[in-house]
Amino acid sequence: MNLSGVFFMGSESYHSKVVSFASYIPDEFVPLDDYASINHLPGKLDLHRLTGLEGHRKSKLEEGSLELSVKAAQKCISRGGVKVQDIDLVVNCAMGKIAGNLEMHLSPSLASLIARRLGIENATCFDMSNACSGMLTSIMLADSMIKSGDIKYALIVSGENVTSLIDEAKSNNLWLKSQAIASLTVGDGSAAYLIGRSQLPDQLMFSEPFTLAQYTNLCIGEAAKKRAGPSMRTKASQLQQGVLDNLGVFLSRAVKHMNLDWQKIEHIYSHPTSPKSMRKGGRVAESVLGKMKNFHNESHDIGNTGSTSHCMLLEKSVQAGDLKSGESTLLISFGSGLAMIAMHMMMPEGIEEWS
Repeated sequence: MNLSGVFFMGSESYHSKVVSFASYIPDEFVPLDDYASINHLPGKLDLHRLTGLEGHRKSKLEEGSLELSVKAAQKCISRGGVKVQDIDLVVNCAMGKIAGNLEMHLSPSLASLIARRLGIENATCFDMSNACSGMLTSIMLADSMIKSGDIKYALIVSGENVTSLIDEAKSNNLWLKSQAIASLTVGDGSAAYLIGRSQLPDQLMFSEPFTLAQYTNLCIGEAAKKRAGPSMRTKASQLQQGVLDNLGVFLSRAVKHMNLDWQKIEHIYSHPTSPKSMRKGGRVAESVLGKMKNFHNESHDIGNTGSTSHCMLLEKSVQAGDLKSGESTLLISFGSGLAMIAMHMMMPEGIEEWS
């Protein structure tokens, strides 16, 4: 089902685009051996060999979901050259709304608190949740509102303060609870996208979203029972196999639905559960659709940052000078649920000048 234009119908139709994006990547890098050495894990499990990870980024003590989100949003708005009073919609899509002291935030919407910090006064604000696919799902909703004429600019933002999952996992007996091991692969960070109107069609497109509910019990996030912060239980190998078993069909349908030429896509970014799992997914994609030009797999030093993951990789590409205006780019997402969605965008104008 194509959701573009379903939610809000106006008398005119418009085109949409990604005006800008930005991520805040915390400075502190925590090496894998500092928290998950072979001697700490069941059966002397080698997490680096298993995942390809070298470590993760960790936010400062005062940086909760709100503070992280604001930092990415400020950079995104600056890059987009849009006035805050022109932003009509703010959506927060973080998996957990967690303060720096690990207290969980319930209400009001975190989006409204982000808007207040940014000086956005008249926008519609709400939170949306779809696990690691929350960012692309939220952008798809904003896209439909722009195309229907209801809004001109939308800010989609997420701050993932999730490395407390590592402490929660270590507080359990990992020799007995292997479902906690996936929690050792996460990292902190934040991301924001500014979506706006475009004079050109097909600057922003989406696949049919998949939800494969038969896999819904393979990754469960909830509040920790014996300490502050979240807890996560993941049957990682089963979840990964569920993705791989369905990835070929999903990508084939996505490319057809968006009328894309696979060989002309300049950049492909997949949700990085780990560098090794991304390589497995890449092999499935190429076996079905052919060789990829640039498959970005640079998550070895940031970890799985939830809904912010694609933008974290995009930010690294910006910093490396790898991106050019107008380049065809595909983002592929999958999250607990099992929720799968893909987004195609043309790289924003002036991206070569971003700092």
